Amino acid sequence: MAPGTVTVVDGDRIVEVLGDARPDSVLLDPAMLEPAVGWTLRPEGLCRGNVCVQVQDPDALHVDGAISLRAVADSLRRPYAMSADPAVAVLGESSEALDPSLLDHRAPAFTLPDVNGNDVSLEDFAGRKRMLLAWSSW
Repeated sequence: MAPGTVTVVDGDRIVEVLGDARPDSVLLDPAMLEPAVGWTLRPEGLCRGNVCVQVQDPDALHVDGAISLRAVADSLRRPYAMSADPAVAVLGESSEALDPSLLDHRAPAFTLPDVNGNDVSLEDFAGRKRMLLAWSSW
């Protein structure tokens, strides 16, 4: 493994660890897994504290003596994206962690200011058809 600094983004956590950014995955020394994403590899699976997720094929996590961050994300059923240059890996939220209303194709409850600065809630329009328009200048 040719280590370099890899930025790992996991939710609100952004950490820099030593790793090898390859075109298909970031490889981490097993000791770097917990500092990078908060999970450890144990015989019972990937564990965070007392919570463990069984890994179907533990050998698939290992590449050249290192741990593949992509394989870890797949085992945790989380989206994964990366860039080799600069070396950045991002683990998205699992679908199980999303608001259940999204699974029912309903927008979650929210309140935003209108063009006049007045708070408007989605619930204010319950029972009526609604169209949500989002725009950004960037």
